[in-house]
Amino acid sequence: MIRALDHVEKAQEVFEATDVEVLAEKGIKEPELNPALLSVMVRFLDANKVTCAPEAGNTMSDLEQRLADKVKRRRSIGNVVHITDE
Repeated sequence: MIRALDHVEKAQEVFEATDVEVLAEKGIKEPELNPALLSVMVRFLDANKVTCAPEAGNTMSDLEQRLADKVKRRRSIGNVVHITDE
């Protein structure tokens, strides 16, 4: 799994270093991880209880806080759909 992630990351770096217009003309799209492989990776991590907790002061903790705030806002609003007579 790590090799697959490394391979895609390197391919993305090469893609970004190349002229995007030339790639678009040739029909070459940005490399991305196979969704099926990503699903297997997620299930593996979940089944083995692998988690990640960022250290204090890590930039991930900022992201974690933003996501938590977003979840709180969504819960307070709920899934409200306004119905109109139109």
